[in-house]
Amino acid sequence: MQPLIVNIHAHNPPYAFASDHDRPDVAWEKPDGTWLGLWAREWPDLLGEAILRADSGFRWEVWQPDYRADRVYSATLESGVTHRLFPATERTYYPGLRAEVGIYSEPILSSLAAIGSEPTILHLHGFRVPFYSEILAECGRQKRFPIFIVGHGMSTVPTSEMAGLHRPLTYACLLVEHWKLSRLLSHVDVISAQSEYARSELRKIFRGRTELLTMGCDFDFWVPVPTAEQKRVVRSALGIPQTRTVFLATGNFVPLKQFDKLLDVFGRLGEREDFVVLIAGHGDQANTDRLEALSRSLIGGGKAVLHPYVTGEQLRNLYWAADVYVSVSTREGASVSVMKAMACGLPVLTTPVGETSERMKRHGVGRFVPVFNYDEWQVAIKDILEKKMPKPLDREVAREAYHWPRVAKRFIIIYEDLLRGSSKAHTGSHV
Repeated sequence: MQPLIVNIHAHNPPYAFASDHDRPDVAWEKPDGTWLGLWAREWPDLLGEAILRADSGFRWEVWQPDYRADRVYSATLESGVTHRLFPATERTYYPGLRAEVGIYSEPILSSLAAIGSEPTILHLHGFRVPFYSEILAECGRQKRFPIFIVGHGMSTVPTSEMAGLHRPLTYACLLVEHWKLSRLLSHVDVISAQSEYARSELRKIFRGRTELLTMGCDFDFWVPVPTAEQKRVVRSALGIPQTRTVFLATGNFVPLKQFDKLLDVFGRLGEREDFVVLIAGHGDQANTDRLEALSRSLIGGGKAVLHPYVTGEQLRNLYWAADVYVSVSTREGASVSVMKAMACGLPVLTTPVGETSERMKRHGVGRFVPVFNYDEWQVAIKDILEKKMPKPLDREVAREAYHWPRVAKRFIIIYEDLLRGSSKAHTGSHV
């Protein structure tokens, strides 16, 4: 029997990023006239696509709680991944001493309990997710299948947050959360971290097997712009002058990406007309309106483009139009947007966060700016405009680290270990 890998993605679908006219990849109409749906580009879906391409001997399902769901909705994607939406409600959790409201799905718990004797691995995506306390308490006690937590961010543990100045109750709350979490994690077989920083955090609370594993991208698709003429064509389509230096930033319109700060820094470059900052992505209405307002003056002067969210060839065209990729997040696990820039041969201007920055530092490439020192951002941007372009990471180095087939192989090694009953660390699972 083919092993089943069940992925819990404990986040409501991102409906706030979509209008009623902008439906997701798969959508269903409900009898009351409302709708719900799923996006096929969630990380568990993309990882599953890569795994099934590398080894068709697995069955891959993504289970996602959804406040809109009145029953279980299911779709099998072209990749072979089955994505299910389960009814969900809000629940009050106590990770420490304080109450925290989070998503909860009784049907997911019931479905996990109903899994029979078939070989199964439970994938929990994310770290310090309140709903996972319920899953780990139930599945960990019975221990009918191995549990593998996939870290997608910085995986900061509670006691690491005690370094700042807090009220006494906050210290107590963090200590209690740390203690509770350490007990729950004793049921886990493997936890992956995306960066050395994240793995060092996990080792403060988890004594089991940890692995360095990132997500990835397709280096056969994300390639450098083929010709100078192609670059001219994509720039013309965007209305960008050929002589400008183009800085590209992509992602969700959320505060941690610091797109507002980036626009402010470019706005302080005065009368210069040798650049365009190109920001592509989407967000909720409030964050979108804020970025539109902040970019209005630059757009009016032909110095900025605020581009809607796109994927595939349309997104690749934006990379092909660029000279430099910019990532100024306050925190990252391992930025796949930066991986795509590396695949496209672009140099990167970045804050020193996440695995991609760790790799660039090891290879002496890229340009680094402090997370919150915006004057230093301006200095770095001016240097680039004065032809002090940072070095890009060697594409073959990036391919070995981030090409989806390479990434999938590292995961599959761990699955095979778990199915054999081994949770010992496997050397060389990351490069």
